[in-house]
Amino acid sequence: MTVSAKEVQELRKISGAGMMECKSALNESGGDLTQAFKLLREKGIAKAEKKSNRDANEGLVGVKVLNGKATIVEINSETDFVSRNSEFHKLVNTILDISISGNDAELDSQQEVIDLINDAVGKIGENIVLRRSNSLTGNIFSYVHNSVSDGLGKIGVLVDLESEKKDLTEVGKNLCMHIAALNPKSISENDLDNEILLSEKEIIKQQLKDTKKPQNILEKMMEGKLKKFLEENTLLGQKFVIDPTITIGQYIDQYADTNACQITVKQFIRYEIGA
Repeated sequence: MTVSAKEVQELRKISGAGMMECKSALNESGGDLTQAFKLLREKGIAKAEKKSNRDANEGLVGVKVLNGKATIVEINSETDFVSRNSEFHKLVNTILDISISGNDAELDSQQEVIDLINDAVGKIGENIVLRRSNSLTGNIFSYVHNSVSDGLGKIGVLVDLESEKKDLTEVGKNLCMHIAALNPKSISENDLDNEILLSEKEIIKQQLKDTKKPQNILEKMMEGKLKKFLEENTLLGQKFVIDPTITIGQYIDQYADTNACQITVKQFIRYEIGA
């Protein structure tokens, strides 16, 4: 019989087993999901059993930087208590090591990672999920907020800076801390998701529709509100959290002028548990 990819994925979800094991079990059971799960349990492959049905909304963000490469992961658990568990810390760090070594493509589908998570589920007794992962290469800086261990916490940030100046530790750290605190949606208006911009314009239009102002006044009000939105939601437009008298863009320019260099924020990634 032919087993569909959807059936294999469903069995993987409830069992935590690998793709080939699930496909084999479904073929052996004639496509019966319950029987296939039973076969996997009998073979000792379905280690997670039904724990995968529980909600996992807590956990940790992990960050690791090594030799110009950085990786960030969010691994969820059912309770915050588990985030202080040494076995859970070991799991997050091991997955970070796998990713930083170069095996970060489709991390959640790698059998080694699946097995690690299933083993941790068996030891810890909670559902555990690798929610997301990403990596950057370049001149990378990192920060972890609410840290429970080195590189592990509730919010993680990576920032890639381009500059002829090699030592950007101060500005890199400050930018990471700012991003953790104010959660910008993009670097500037240029890379802001157009859907976000269109949605905000529609919201402003609805806010102004009953004001009965002349069209030219409405256009100026629209422009002002949109400008404020961009200032509050783009990194370069936001007020610097350490010195609100200047924007992040101004802070970077001042730092660059003082150090006779150019600094460009190429990319940033911010993960927050449950966000």
